Amino acid sequence: MISPAKAGLFSLNLSPSKTKVVRLSFLLVLSFLTLNSVAQDRTVRLMTYNLLNYRNTTSYCTGSNNSSSNKEGHLETIIGEIEPHVVVMNEIGSNPNNLTYLLNNAFNTGSATNWAIANHVHNGFSSLVNGVAYRSDILGITNQWAITKDVDNNALVRAIDIVRFYYKDALLQGNSDTATFVVIGAHFKAGNSSSDAAQRNQAATAIVDWIDAHNFENVFLMGDLNTYSSNESSFQSLIGGNTFRFEDPITSNGNWHNNSSFASIHTQSTRTSGNCHSGGGLDDRFDHILCSEDVIEGDAQITYAPNSYFAVGNDGNHFNNAINSGTNYSVSSAVLTALYSLSDHLPVIVDIEIEGQQLAIASHEGNWKLPNPMPAGATLTLPEQSHLYISTLTGQELFETSETTFTVPLLPMGTYLLRLETMNGHTTRKIIF
Repeated sequence: MISPAKAGLFSLNLSPSKTKVVRLSFLLVLSFLTLNSVAQDRTVRLMTYNLLNYRNTTSYCTGSNNSSSNKEGHLETIIGEIEPHVVVMNEIGSNPNNLTYLLNNAFNTGSATNWAIANHVHNGFSSLVNGVAYRSDILGITNQWAITKDVDNNALVRAIDIVRFYYKDALLQGNSDTATFVVIGAHFKAGNSSSDAAQRNQAATAIVDWIDAHNFENVFLMGDLNTYSSNESSFQSLIGGNTFRFEDPITSNGNWHNNSSFASIHTQSTRTSGNCHSGGGLDDRFDHILCSEDVIEGDAQITYAPNSYFAVGNDGNHFNNAINSGTNYSVSSAVLTALYSLSDHLPVIVDIEIEGQQLAIASHEGNWKLPNPMPAGATLTLPEQSHLYISTLTGQELFETSETTFTVPLLPMGTYLLRLETMNGHTTRKIIF
């Protein structure tokens, strides 16, 4: 956040100032969209989806009733309409090639080439793995880990994927830090026995233990947690810890199983009967996106976008029913068909807002910080005995001032070069309007 009270930082005020502005020609060859738009913070959409035995053959899920090519086509349709930027996928056959099939046949299709996928993670014995796909033009990976053992060093049912992303801010080469966040992709043990619940809790406590050891900000847990109630031990381990604890963005505690009070957030099943697909209609909240408290509070450059948490394809009116029974206008008819056909689970999405960077420039008064993107009409205060220039990326000067206080000119949306000259030298940085 910006603190005008700190020495050397810019301050906003309403005072006019004398400046020199070079008029822009409409023939200027720049990548501008409008004359009055200002760059905003970036919205990134996260999605988690259980693909139901993708390229994994069982006695009840076969090539004839669970075609991998059909699933890829359906996923392509869903991705095309929902437009996520990170997708955690559960129930992928353990062969590493399966991640490549998904990438090539469901994500990078048509003209799309900007999807990538995190490294394959396997515990050595499970028939199922997770996958984490992401938009590589917007995000990059700093690190990747896996959790395969519980806190007592016993093998978990399935490996848990952990990926730390960084936001590819336009000023990443500058001297300000870009936002980072951690995505944990998990698929807990299914079943309603006490043994199943105990194994889910082993996975949950292993996740919290890992987070405690690494102390990262902006953490998301995404996947099929197979929990029937918020009172279950695994969910309590996630949200009720003494050190780290997750937040449920929609704060929907209770007994989710077969409870119409939670009809709008149920994620299984998409149908009432099936062979490969489970039946029963929508009556369970198995799939979740949880986040660390700093995401809710917006303490570390990333904030949960209120009212953005949805079970895609659940209109709240299909409790114990198939999602395509009667009318369901929550998604297009093509996506509704794809959701019904691909899996017995529904995807869950959430939006996060990533703050634009600030540009820090060293001067004889210390670090002089600018908001980036730059708000239109802001009034800034320069360090003493300084001169500031704004030019296009090709070097055409558009604005210059040596006034101590000045109003930022209204420039078309785009990226510019800002040059600050002080008694100690000069520096040039990119800045977004």
